[in-house]
Order: sequence, then C-alpha cells, then structure tokens
Amino acid sequence: MLQDIRDKSQGIVVKIIVGFIVVTFALFGVDALVTSFNSSDKVAEVDGVEITRTQMLQGAETQRRQLISMMGSQINPALLEDNLLQRRALDELIQRAVLANQADVLGLGISDEQVNTYLLQAEQFQTNGQFDQTKYLNFLRSLGFTPLAFKERIKQDVLIQQPRNAIAGSEFVLPYQTDVVTNLQSQVRSYDYVAFSLADESEQTSATDAELQAYYDEHKEGFKTPEQVKVDYVVVSSDDFANKVNVTDAELQNAYQALVAETAPEERSASHILIETSDRSQDEAQAIAKEVEGKLASGESFASLAAEYSDDIGSKNDGGYLGYIEKGSMDEAFENTLFSMQQGDVKEAKTDYGIHLIQLDDVSKVDVPSFDSEKAQLTEKLMADKTRDALLTAHEDITDLAYASDDLQGIAKEYGVDVLQSAYFDRQGGTDDVTANAAVIAAAFGASVLEDGQNSDLIELNDDEVVVIHLNDHQPESVQSFDDVKDQVASIVIQDKAQVSLKEKALAAKTSSATQWTNVENAKRGQDEVTSLAFSLPHPEQGSVTDIKDMSNGDIALIRLNKVAVGSDPVTDEQQQAYERYLSQNQASLSTQSQQAYLTTQADIER
Repeated sequence: MLQDIRDKSQGIVVKIIVGFIVVTFALFGVDALVTSFNSSDKVAEVDGVEITRTQMLQGAETQRRQLISMMGSQINPALLEDNLLQRRALDELIQRAVLANQADVLGLGISDEQVNTYLLQAEQFQTNGQFDQTKYLNFLRSLGFTPLAFKERIKQDVLIQQPRNAIAGSEFVLPYQTDVVTNLQSQVRSYDYVAFSLADESEQTSATDAELQAYYDEHKEGFKTPEQVKVDYVVVSSDDFANKVNVTDAELQNAYQALVAETAPEERSASHILIETSDRSQDEAQAIAKEVEGKLASGESFASLAAEYSDDIGSKNDGGYLGYIEKGSMDEAFENTLFSMQQGDVKEAKTDYGIHLIQLDDVSKVDVPSFDSEKAQLTEKLMADKTRDALLTAHEDITDLAYASDDLQGIAKEYGVDVLQSAYFDRQGGTDDVTANAAVIAAAFGASVLEDGQNSDLIELNDDEVVVIHLNDHQPESVQSFDDVKDQVASIVIQDKAQVSLKEKALAAKTSSATQWTNVENAKRGQDEVTSLAFSLPHPEQGSVTDIKDMSNGDIALIRLNKVAVGSDPVTDEQQQAYERYLSQNQASLSTQSQQAYLTTQADIER
C-alpha cells in the first residue's frame, strides 16, 4: 500500500503540484501558499468579519466530538449528519461573530493571564484540587483542539459573555411576580370526568379488506423499508499491539514502589495527659508532669490521672484517648515521640501547647504486599497501559492508510486483523457494538462513504478499539407490499375507527343526563394525567367548562371543570426562593436572547 503511494507520487501531475509549491515557497513564503488555498474559502461574513469554510468544518467536527463525548452510544445518529452539523456550526459562528463585534465596539478585553487563571481553577481539569495537565490535554484531544486554539476559544467565550453577564446581572424580581407564580403552583381544581378506553373499544371494532386496502393506497409513503447499508470494517484494538510491547523489570519495580507508596501509612493509637504552659511556667508544668509520672509508676491508671490532671478538655474525660494517629496530622515533636515508642510505653513530649505525657496504646501495622504477589497484576496493568498508548500512537498511521486506499486490505495487513462484514442496518443503527455506534452510523450514511465509496475516517469505539468502515452495499428505501404490512395496516385502521367511535360517545355523554361522572375535589397540579388535563382547561366564568381531551395511552377523557381555587397549603421559604430563582433565571435568559436577536438584526450578515 505505502509502495503504491510512493509509485503514484512519481507522476507528472504530482510533480507539477510540487513544483508550484516550491516556487510559491521561494517567491512568497509559507503564508502566501496558505492564503492561496484559503482565499476563496469564505462561507459567511458578519459586519466585514469573514467566516471560512475551514472554520465551519472545524466547528462541525467539534460539535460532533462534543455530542459523542456527552451522549456516547445513546446519541441519535441523525444528530451527527454532516449537513446538520455544518449548518449548526455556521449559525453558531455567525452568532459568535455578532457578539465578538459588539465586545470590540464596547472596548472589552481579556488578558492571557485571566485565561490561564480560569483554566487553572476549572474543576473539570483538576485532580484532588490541583490542575491536572494530563486531564486537560485529554479533554482538548477529545474535542480536537490544540492548546493554543483552545485558549483562544476560551478567551473569546469569556469576552462575549461579559455583556451577557451584565444584562443578566441587572435583572430583578418584584414580590408580586413571585406571588403570581406561588398562587399558580398552589392552585387546586375540582372537576368531574369520564374515561373512555381505547383498548376496550378496539376489541369491539373491525375493518374490512376494502378499508385496509384503501388506507394502504392512501398512505403508502408511511410503509417504506428504510434506506439500509452493509459495510466492511476493520477493528484495530490495543490487544493487537501486545506482541509489540514489553514490560521491563525496572518498570515493574517502579510500579511496585508506587503501589507501596500508596499503601495506607502506619497508624498509632495514643492517649495523653496535657499539662498546659500558657497559664503556668515551664518549671511548674514540669513539676506536675513529674508528679503524674510518679503516680503512674506507683500503679495508678493512666485514665484516672488524665481525668484529674489533663488540661485537654476534649480527651480528659475519655482517659486521654486521642484515637489513631498517622504521621503529618499532629505536632512534629508529639509525632516524633509517639512513633519512637514501644506499645505500652509512656513518654514525655514538649510542644507549643505544653508538656504531654503520651501513652502508646496500639500500633496498626500495615501489611505491605510482596512484589511476587503483585507482579502478575502489575504486569497486566502495565501491558494494558502500553498497548493502549501504542494504539493511540498508531491513530495517525491508521488514518493515513484509510485515506490513501480505496479498500481496507492495507490496514488489515498492516495490523494483522480481518476485514469483517456487517449485516444490513438503517440510520437507527444495527445490533452489534460497531453498527450501533452513533459515529459509525453517521459515517456509513455520510457522503464520503455512501456516495464517494471512500474509507471512513478512523472512529474511536472506546479507549481500546478503533474502526474504519467501507461501503459494501446500499439499499435505497422502498415501499413494502400490502401483504407484508396488512397486519400493521389493520391495527392502525381499527384504532382510528375506535378513536372516532370514542369521541362520538364522549360527545353524547357531554350532554346526556345519564352520564356517570367521577368527582375529584381540590386536586393539586400534576397529581395524575387526568388532573393535568383538567389544569389545561380555562377558568369557568359561569357554571362549569367541559371538554374532551386525548390521553397519552389513546384513551379519551371527558372533563367538566367546576371550580378553581388557591390552595391552603403554606409555601415554605425554600419554595419561595426557588420561585424567585426561576423567575430571575427566566428573565435573564429572555433578556440575553432579546439582546442577541437585536444585535443579529442590526448586523450586516452575508451567507
């Protein structure tokens, strides 16, 4: 494969292109070459600021990565279609340009130092409260940003957010607005209703073949087999690099030492008697300590002496017990003494607080695993890390091979994997891990694979697997025959006829004196579906308001709203504050949206 590329690079057309590049470099430099390829790249212009196709494609790719990162395999593949992503990316770039131009007019700015501070303080880039460079770079890689490009993006984000923050910060909520929301939320309604079951009505409804055929003829477009594809694909996994990496003894030893360092440190259980020196001299404190030591030597218990002599009010009534202590948690002099003692010893230590008589009660010994017991697990982890890194390093080579070839054999041969074949699947995806992947589905139905017959780009299935796909077959959507969908048509026609019948019954019940209503008094908002439908009816001005409502399961409810009242349940301060926050956030959102719309209408935008 690579030799084919080298052979093709000797052609006359390639030589002409290379010659053009060389002349351009010599006469005008690199910038001129870049400009020559991008000079006609404009896709939009906002008040004289150009938006290029490259920016739009980069924005679309960023959106693709963000969606996959956030939603994973649950994402709807339709959201990853190229045209949709590019349209959204262009809209976003236009809106950003409008806001950036406004910030420029207002003379706003942000320094590199502010951006750095923002990144250092961002929780998503921190581990144990400290900035984590690896986490930061992995995040950038997942979105396709270089560190410089990401900083520029953050700088613009913060810049254009400044006017929006000013608008949002100027919003306020008046007490009467909160009262209105409070009254609405606490409102109760009294109503009567009758429910009509679609399932029961459907059992008593039938349809003739003529009715089924007529429905099918009128709705053929609704009975199409969706467009489907079958693809060939190669999966390259980290396991494929197992025979290309090895773990050295030195690496194992380093990993073992790191494991030992992470093992919980030794802890010592201690009790103490504190003789403070804040209100007495050192000599006086020393004399008391000697007195206590004498009583200990004569056989009195440490606990009783702590209760009598200790100035530590937190421990004296508990026998002076301090619990388990590890190094780094106490005064250095105290720890040096404690960790030099044998169990049962009593020793003296002097700190800024006074004189401590310390008794070592127990030692929690740490059982450090041996190297031999951990060797297999450490080897497995190091191999997994190394093979994963090897796969990551190979991404560029796999991408190059996919781009340079019109099939998958080159990748398969290079990495010793098989070319596999999928079953047919539509835009909703298949049933296996590859064809159910949203990025794979989007690529399979993308123009480069579906229309141009090219290999896809490298697609990451997970941290340990990547895949490249190639179109094997394409089946356009087609209308299914009547016989194939007859049962489906019958279900639809019967349900439609049943619903018409139910509405006729509901209309008759609306005016009938024999209707048996179910009464509900003082129902609270959202307590069930019928109540929610009752809350959608207008206030009765005189008498009651009656209407027929469709329910989510296809049933029909005839509802007669009799009374609307304010609930009697008291509103807590927490609820009141929640309403205020809701109103404030809602008003801020509406204001910033209005500002955005105004700026957009005032801007000179060319697409």
